[in-house]
Amino acid sequence: MHDFDVIVIGGGHAGTEAAVAAARRGAAAGARVALLTSALETIGQLSCNPAMGGIAKGTVIREIDALGGLMGRATDLATIQFRMLNRGKGPAVWAPRSQADRGLYRRAVRRLLEEQPNIVTLQGTAARLLLAGAEIVAGVETTDGRRFTARAVVITTGTFLRGRIHIGTGASESGGRAGEAATIALAEQFAELGITTARFKTGTPPRIDGRSVALERLERQGSEIEDFDFSWSAFWPTPRRTGTHTRHPEQRDCWITHVEGTAKEVVRERLAESAMYGGAIGARGPRYCPSIEDKIVRFPDAERHQLFLEPEGLDTSELYVNGLSTSLPVDAQLALLHAVPGLERAVMTRPGYAIEYDYVPPTQLHPTLATRVLPGLFLAGQINGTTGYEEAGGQGVVAGLNAAAHALSLDPLVLGRESSYIGVLVDDLVTRGVDEPYRLFTSRSEFRLTVRQDNAIPRLFAIGEALALYTPQEAALAGRRLADEARATVLARETSITPEAVAPVLAAAGERALAHAVPIVEVAKRQKVSLRDLFKAAGTGEALDAASVLTADLELKYAGYLARERAAADRLRRLGDFALPEDAPYPAMQTVSVEARQKLEARRPATLAQASSIPGVSPADLQNLVLEVERWRRG
Repeated sequence: MHDFDVIVIGGGHAGTEAAVAAARRGAAAGARVALLTSALETIGQLSCNPAMGGIAKGTVIREIDALGGLMGRATDLATIQFRMLNRGKGPAVWAPRSQADRGLYRRAVRRLLEEQPNIVTLQGTAARLLLAGAEIVAGVETTDGRRFTARAVVITTGTFLRGRIHIGTGASESGGRAGEAATIALAEQFAELGITTARFKTGTPPRIDGRSVALERLERQGSEIEDFDFSWSAFWPTPRRTGTHTRHPEQRDCWITHVEGTAKEVVRERLAESAMYGGAIGARGPRYCPSIEDKIVRFPDAERHQLFLEPEGLDTSELYVNGLSTSLPVDAQLALLHAVPGLERAVMTRPGYAIEYDYVPPTQLHPTLATRVLPGLFLAGQINGTTGYEEAGGQGVVAGLNAAAHALSLDPLVLGRESSYIGVLVDDLVTRGVDEPYRLFTSRSEFRLTVRQDNAIPRLFAIGEALALYTPQEAALAGRRLADEARATVLARETSITPEAVAPVLAAAGERALAHAVPIVEVAKRQKVSLRDLFKAAGTGEALDAASVLTADLELKYAGYLARERAAADRLRRLGDFALPEDAPYPAMQTVSVEARQKLEARRPATLAQASSIPGVSPADLQNLVLEVERWRRG
């Protein structure tokens, strides 16, 4: 008997999602899951920015949510400001983003986690993996000598793996997060097991006391919470606090200012004292979330750099200075803050810092996020070279589902690029690798119209249902969401609307009037006219779910484009059906180009679809690869 079927190491975003995914997938078999973390009170901690979602990232949260995860539900319980980004560009590229109360979010994650009956939370620091022989993971031993056995282990150590914190060139200490110890022993064991590691760096900005800021001089950004939720699971019984919403706390404003003029000069003058530019750190940081030092160096001609002052929570006046990540000395950080408009008298409550840490180059993983060298060991989150809560959570879902599958001898799950942004994320990691901390963008997906923030349930519900991830209540709720979408489409096609009824809607949208009555679907194809407004004008569809109507609206508007994208997705799925042997003799395949052979030998893709996404493998190489593999299989 094993103590557990799955043990998850780490209580951050990847770890909590991995634990829940494993518990849900293994529930029918009575699987037991343990989440082991060095401090139970930090489960679900927002280590850096108190914000969730954004471009592509908001879609990932909704995908996590559609597969039974916590992130969207916890965000709804903790949201103190909500924005739908890209609203000026049309609903197909909208991106939900939320500011969260740190304390509320952490407590929501822990409560939702502990509502899963087959998850046990344990406090302790992992010292090493237990092995059965030399090749199979068998559990975990903690630094205090406890030993827990398991059939599968998921490691989600974030920035803790040999983490080191830097402030300036002279202040440096071991740590995975301010005030918390780094994980050293696991990093040493990785080397013994033949798992290669490398170094990345990231950073965090200073925090300030909002009472010391001249807010009246800054641009205010309000909340749009009245229109949106993150999670589709609207049955959560949280008492109503404001307005008509059941889950959202009181809302807060954000504020916008800029680094310009004197502030830029402070950075230039003190640049050599920065940990990054003074030589204390040699690792590479995230290109798309640069430090203020990087911004000044890379963009010397930029007139100014935007900062967002974001509330940390309802029970504090502390503000997060988004856009000012830095590893300058403390006195330089204070001088920089005081040179920013509106912050001349700002009180710095905590300095920013950089953190350097080990990660595992993810080409050492299977698409299930299992390690190639040690069966039963899975990695998820920042340890795989990514950055961001959402990327970590998405990997946690994949690793948790597959860890449970491994433990219970079930079929593994691989999400394709055509199915989700999570599928794009994992495929990019394991087939292309990373040379800088990876961040998701819509541009990374070939199927941006098909894979949208509004249709995560229509895309992923069938997968979740097949894996038995939902409670009966959740399944019924999702079924109702899908039924409403189908009903909206039928109503749009079968209901006619008169010129008189639709005139106000068309006038407001700047569209030409109708000459005679037409089916609603014909008017809905106009880009500036919403299906919801047309239903209201026609006196129908009032009871339909708003999210369902939005999805139906987009499906009607972009029908031609979606048909072409889905045809391409079908082709990619067919490539995915062609499995490549793990021991295929790529160096001997003479009809495949030398570059492709080298890349295939290094990456060892599981399918032809994965091979197609490796840089340097051409369409001709793929055709020849099929012939070579079939010839090799015949012997």
